[in-house]
Amino acid sequence: MNGLIVFNNANDVVYHKFNEKLAKHIYKIASVQGLLSESFDTSTAAPIDSNIILQIFSPIINSQRIMHCQFDNTYASFQCETDLNFVFGELLGYQFVKVAQRPVEVLKRHVGVIMALSKHFYGANLFASQASEVQEELFTGCLECYEDYLWQQDQSIMLEALPRLLISAELRKNVKLSLESALEKLKEIGHTRAHALMFVSHKFVAVSSTKPAIPLNPSDLLFLTLLTRSLQMSTRSVNRSVAVFLQGLTQDPHSGCIPCIAHLSQLEKGVQLIQIVEYANLPVASSMYDTFFVLQKIISVQMQGDAEALKPTYENLETFVRQTLDALKKSKLKGDDLEACLKKFSAKWENLRKMYGEFLKTYEREIVVRIESNIPSFMEDLKQLFTLSCCDSSAMNFQQLPEVAAVAEGKLLEFSEFLAVKAERNISIEAYLEDFPGLIHFIYVNRSSGLMIAPDLKYTNQLIPSEKLWSMVEYTRKYLKKGQTTVMWKDKSFNYAYFLWFEDQTTGSIKAIDMQQHFMASSNSRAAFKCQFEPGLLAGDYYHLLTEVCFPKALPSKIKCYELFCIHLGLVTATCAVEHARRLVATIADVVGEDSF
Repeated sequence: MNGLIVFNNANDVVYHKFNEKLAKHIYKIASVQGLLSESFDTSTAAPIDSNIILQIFSPIINSQRIMHCQFDNTYASFQCETDLNFVFGELLGYQFVKVAQRPVEVLKRHVGVIMALSKHFYGANLFASQASEVQEELFTGCLECYEDYLWQQDQSIMLEALPRLLISAELRKNVKLSLESALEKLKEIGHTRAHALMFVSHKFVAVSSTKPAIPLNPSDLLFLTLLTRSLQMSTRSVNRSVAVFLQGLTQDPHSGCIPCIAHLSQLEKGVQLIQIVEYANLPVASSMYDTFFVLQKIISVQMQGDAEALKPTYENLETFVRQTLDALKKSKLKGDDLEACLKKFSAKWENLRKMYGEFLKTYEREIVVRIESNIPSFMEDLKQLFTLSCCDSSAMNFQQLPEVAAVAEGKLLEFSEFLAVKAERNISIEAYLEDFPGLIHFIYVNRSSGLMIAPDLKYTNQLIPSEKLWSMVEYTRKYLKKGQTTVMWKDKSFNYAYFLWFEDQTTGSIKAIDMQQHFMASSNSRAAFKCQFEPGLLAGDYYHLLTEVCFPKALPSKIKCYELFCIHLGLVTATCAVEHARRLVATIADVVGEDSF
């Protein structure tokens, strides 16, 4: 059984998806509770009515809301009979409930990825009624592709990293030139904020960007590959344009919610070209995105009755609303609907601002009740304002994007066949057996760039079952969350080793703080590392947060984080495995080069 339900602030079901087994199980429960007529066939696979879902799951959701309101201690997960697990996630007031017969740790990761996908497709206005059916279709397709296919078979998705296609410096230069020619063509037709990316058989080759464009986050690249693969599975073609919201680099003040059009093209020999065009006013989008989060925070504080926390939260809200209004004025966006919505939004904010001012003088409960009754209407206007100002790309000219793809394809004709052959057998473990006897698989990940280097599993499976690799990664993540950066163990057949370390870009290897002390600090301690994400990249950049914790006085952009997984035959000693790991990293650095990894 496997399914997902998303509830909004009012506990209404805004999205649900169940596999056939769970759907039939829910129908049986509904029949027992008298929610269906006696003649209804509970074995049917017909879509389940949202009202039935709401009545069955409302006790759980209401309990979750009460736990949050009264104790600020919501359920993270719980287990039912038949190993059916529930895992919860919350984003912008929406409650995500994942129900499946899978381990809790796996479901936590899936919930994080699901919430990330919803942000990528809907932006700040999650599951908006104004959004087209295409957005929900793309969201569902990506979810199915991730959970039902790639999660069980693809090591890059399991590790949440992009496999790097290893090619010569000369060929890499030619690829860059082809991407830059595409960017020049984009600038000629008026798209000054753009990116051009190339993949071959889902292996990352290169990315080029115009100077005004916000640099892409590694999680953006991973999301785009997942989108491409889901489209290939559903339509066998990826030649189309879709609206997405990318994150951008955290260091950029306009990061978080970047409205873009992504044009995906399937070229010859498995080459995939992705053109990204930023089309919205970034100060407007970023300030409005922050407003959504602070507004949700103030709603939460009011529900909990925390008067002390209300004042600083309100001050943050006032700051971001003012930034939003200023950005809208400077943007000079036009449209009768936008102007009317902006007037309503400004009037409602002025009313709310006066009520908050009264409350912070008197702290009367009655004023909070008035505020709470006005916030839903204010939030709806904020959502409408976001849709009108950040989601309308109709004025942009995107019809020529296929022509740009054709220009890039023409530049690639001479070496596209070689790229396709290279992608089929990018890295072979046989090339390392002579220098590293007993080594049967390795995965080397640059967590700062999101790239990985590893032999393809289809050639490694003859030596080690993929299930062993999957369990190894999950095992090391459990220890990483406890602050252990080096883990080694053996079973009857193999010797496993895991290493995580940091390097300063200028001085080389660098010593971090005592991670175990941070991880094992009490939950009430400010020193504790409290990350709502599982180690990975899609749900949230866990390793970026980890770097900030380990090097509080250093710029995170100056510190690189690396991971190395090694699997040896069981006869190899621990000392030998450590020596192999050290030499393997040096060997890969010599072959690949630091600038391309």
